[in-house]
Amino acid sequence: MGSLRLDKASDYAQPRKRYASTSLWPAHWRGSQLLLMAVLLMGSVFFLYPFVWMVSTSVKENIEVYSAPLALIPHTWRFDNYVTAFTLVPFGRFYLNTIIMTVGRVVGQLFLASMAAYAFARIAFPGRNWLFVLVLTVMMVPSMVTVIPRFILIMNLGWLDTFYGLIIPGIADAFGVFLLRQFFLTLPQELLDAAEIDGCNPLQSFIWIALPLSRPVLAAYGFLITLWTWNDFLWPLIVVTSTDMHTISVGIQLFQNQYSKDIAVMMAAASISILPMLILFVLAQRFIVEGIAKSGLKL
Repeated sequence: MGSLRLDKASDYAQPRKRYASTSLWPAHWRGSQLLLMAVLLMGSVFFLYPFVWMVSTSVKENIEVYSAPLALIPHTWRFDNYVTAFTLVPFGRFYLNTIIMTVGRVVGQLFLASMAAYAFARIAFPGRNWLFVLVLTVMMVPSMVTVIPRFILIMNLGWLDTFYGLIIPGIADAFGVFLLRQFFLTLPQELLDAAEIDGCNPLQSFIWIALPLSRPVLAAYGFLITLWTWNDFLWPLIVVTSTDMHTISVGIQLFQNQYSKDIAVMMAAASISILPMLILFVLAQRFIVEGIAKSGLKL
């Protein structure tokens, strides 16, 4: 009996010893994980350094910006550079102009692109495929090629130095039509057939069926439009002539002239300008995850 107890005790002790020596990851996997984390860490430092330098420069004295070697921690902290950014130029007006232009373009592009994409994906009409090919060819044309024709058109319409000139030429986007069409093609046809049986016309099916299910792709595309429009520099520079109509990207250049540059104040203005995009990115990321979970569809 005593030997039997010892055998049973050893049977119970052996698994504990085996499991205690087992790690969650194999040895070669642990090495790969550490290597991947090291690469991602170096990549994050590489991409974050310009932003850290921008924020650090925004609270330095202007003479310290040109000192060598460059130091991330300022010797003298000057938070009044942010106040100077709003008093030296009408930076608040630039902010308002950029918000109006961005909201106008985002609403216009989402409205036009979603309707055109749904028509290309779900409505059969003569020449649909050929017309969609023509839309795709617009994506292959560099935007610089169309700058002069658009400027001449805006000038003839009398929209120079107006919000019409800033917004309307940017509300048509072939990429949005392509992106949303690919998503609408994934919608189950049974849902649209059921809506048609219930008496919905194509417009009602688009509003009540397709749009609620397309919230994830609309959120992602809307964020991309916002980012592109907020950072747009060339078109506002061409269309706008007065200081009161400048956007942020164009207005920041007013902190420099032919003889001097106030780099610290420029970096303060740039730091303020990216704050809405950071907040929007956090909000849009959560909305996209929630939209995908509720839609029940895989993109």
